[in-house]
Amino acid sequence: MSDYRQYPDPEPRGRHARARVQQQADAQGFAPRAQDARRAVGHQAPMPADPRRQGARQGYRPASQARTTPAQQAQRQDPRAARQQFPQQAYRPAASYGYAGASAGPAGAGAGGAGSAAGKKKGGPWRVVFWIALVVLVVALAALGALAFSYWQGQKAYDEIAATGFSAPSDIEATPLADLEVDWDALLAINPDTVGWVYVPGTNINYPIVHTDNDETYLTRDFNGEQSWGATYGCIFLSAANAPDFSDANSIVYGHHLNNGAMFAAIAGFDDAGEFNAHRTVYILTPQGNYKLTTFSLVHCAADDPLAQVSFASEEERVAYVQDKLDRSTVAVSDVPAASDMERTFALATCDNLPSDGRYVLFAYVAESSVAVEGTDGAAVSQEAESVAEDPSYAPEEAAQEAPAEGAGEEAAA
Repeated sequence: MSDYRQYPDPEPRGRHARARVQQQADAQGFAPRAQDARRAVGHQAPMPADPRRQGARQGYRPASQARTTPAQQAQRQDPRAARQQFPQQAYRPAASYGYAGASAGPAGAGAGGAGSAAGKKKGGPWRVVFWIALVVLVVALAALGALAFSYWQGQKAYDEIAATGFSAPSDIEATPLADLEVDWDALLAINPDTVGWVYVPGTNINYPIVHTDNDETYLTRDFNGEQSWGATYGCIFLSAANAPDFSDANSIVYGHHLNNGAMFAAIAGFDDAGEFNAHRTVYILTPQGNYKLTTFSLVHCAADDPLAQVSFASEEERVAYVQDKLDRSTVAVSDVPAASDMERTFALATCDNLPSDGRYVLFAYVAESSVAVEGTDGAAVSQEAESVAEDPSYAPEEAAQEAPAEGAGEEAAA
């Protein structure tokens, strides 16, 4: 042991030196000043501050001392052991950890800023698309609401008119035709253009009929004289070419086809044979008397089809017109009289609501009438009453087949 050179203990420095000076001062009974403590340790220059400790106090971490994950630490020590211990993270670069890149000084801050800017650019157009779609949705819902309200308002107005003008009896088939009454005074007070009422049992068709010198006014104006908006109800109207008392050989009545089934929409459904045969009876009520009609044809045609003919030059022309409608019917109809036996006809026309913009026209002949005609001694009696007086065994169905055909010119003049 004597061969080894002995060295004294190194002089303590820093806080250890200050601690020793303090111990000596305590032993001697006095407290040295700070400069004495510095003098006691040989006026040594202070140690430079540890950048790691200083950075920790200031909340700053140099890039070289950036926080690392356990996988990165293992990678630095032994790459092979790291791959075995952290198989999913062994090959992930340090920059892929968000917090490491974010704390890596200016370079990390630049990378994070670029990512945020890219995220904003990516989300910007979709945000605009979202707001545009939201605005379109709100506008569409508002339009649908307004349309639904206009349907409700229009139907409500016509329901009130029906309650005022005509109330169909529960068993209309058992009710004499002449006993079907309409409050014409009330209807004329609302609209002086009123000329009749149309009713089809089992459907929504139960409306007043108006007539003017043109076919445009009541396309958009309802029975109360108000312009329609949204759902255009308009009004059921007799063709301007017809006489207002329905005395022509062929009377044409127009009505809209609404999506809620109102006005003449039911006619479009008669292209089904079952629906057609279930609603063969139509009532036309007028101040002069009432008509009970039986349908015989449903024609689906173009809007410009020349079938709106109200008078004919000869009986042959009228019969040919009726036969053409029989031949063009979209449904097969049985128990139909010959065209020459159907002396007077009615046509109820509406749109088909298809892209082709066609028309559905329902044709019917007069099976029974209570309209007064000139009888013997100038007395006005109904056609049915006159026939019963002449023949007690009279039946309206047989009379419709046996009645002689009259000239269209004579009927129009009457």
